[in-house]
Amino acid sequence: MNYLIVSDIYGLTPALRRLSQAISPHIAIVDPFNNKIQAIENEQDSYNNFMQQCGHDKYTDKLQKCFEGLKVPTTCIAFSAGASAAWRAQLLTGNTHLKKLIGFYPSQIRNYLALDAKVPYEFIFPASESHFNVDEVIKALSTKANVKCYKTNFLHGFMNKYSTNFNAQGLVEYSNYIKQSSF
Repeated sequence: MNYLIVSDIYGLTPALRRLSQAISPHIAIVDPFNNKIQAIENEQDSYNNFMQQCGHDKYTDKLQKCFEGLKVPTTCIAFSAGASAAWRAQLLTGNTHLKKLIGFYPSQIRNYLALDAKVPYEFIFPASESHFNVDEVIKALSTKANVKCYKTNFLHGFMNKYSTNFNAQGLVEYSNYIKQSSF
């Protein structure tokens, strides 16, 4: 099994590299900054940096091109802005090597509820979000074929050591979940 990790707004970080190595040796990372390490700032400044240098639409385009280039069966694991971009990009690709997506706390998904899943997509939602009602989004997505939604007790960013909502227990629990996941 090959994996593709899609970063959140922080991009490629040492913590994301460690997570990737813990999951599998067969992993590639996509980030919004072309593998250039960004200064770790507070979340608002990091979001502003993401929007200035890439933005949601460009990230979706970048990910679609990446999906199109897959040569072997691959599971995509995506976080936050990356998970929302993966949701949009999976619908635009015809590459059958994309086998499954797992998206953690995809907050922008609320703007793309009309889309469908071409491949199995598992959403891992936080306990709550400040900008929308998680339960309503889960309800809307749960009616779609190829979609499974799970709600955790953790908060947005729990897998990211740079997030104010980082949770070590959540990181271990869902790292193991990813390792056990198959297509």
